[in-house]
Amino acid sequence: MSDDRQDDHGFSLIDVLVATSIMSVIMVMATGAVLEIYSNVNRTEGITFAREQIGNSFRRLDKELRYASWVSTPGQVNGGWYLEWATSSDDCRQLVFKDRVLIQKTWKMVAGAVPGSPTTIATDLVPTGSTAPFTLYQPGDRPYASATPNSSGVGANYELEHAQVRLRFTGRIGTTSLPLDVLFTARNTNRNTSTLSDCSKGRPT
Repeated sequence: MSDDRQDDHGFSLIDVLVATSIMSVIMVMATGAVLEIYSNVNRTEGITFAREQIGNSFRRLDKELRYASWVSTPGQVNGGWYLEWATSSDDCRQLVFKDRVLIQKTWKMVAGAVPGSPTTIATDLVPTGSTAPFTLYQPGDRPYASATPNSSGVGANYELEHAQVRLRFTGRIGTTSLPLDVLFTARNTNRNTSTLSDCSKGRPT
């Protein structure tokens, strides 16, 4: 009598190796997909946060620099950048950029005035390359005289009638970078505005 039963004693070593190899490839692909998802999520969160920081600085400064009656020449002291201006209500403002933080100090335009507590405007900011974060263009300046043709929308001989302040930063969260390049016009300044102000005399630092 013949034995028709099949030989079913388990998997061979080759079967196990093939199955393990296939499973390893699947795991590598799945892990890579998960890591890519997390990377995209982190990048999106970084961009959102950087935009929020930049938006905060723009909205806040736009309301004040637009009506400034005097703006100082920006300076750098002890690794920090400083910019000062006077408001139409005789208040003094000082913008300080240092250690990735943009803060503002305020004091009255009177002798012996003491500034209030610094207010943080934005964090996680870095300079844009080697460009200074604050640039002042005075009335009568020709900031577009050497600009690339048609890049500024005005002629090379265009002269400013009001002071302009240009802010350039880069918001950096992790590996995410978002540049800020914005120009404010101080409408209450003109060619007769003095280069000095009570805000610049004995000012706090």
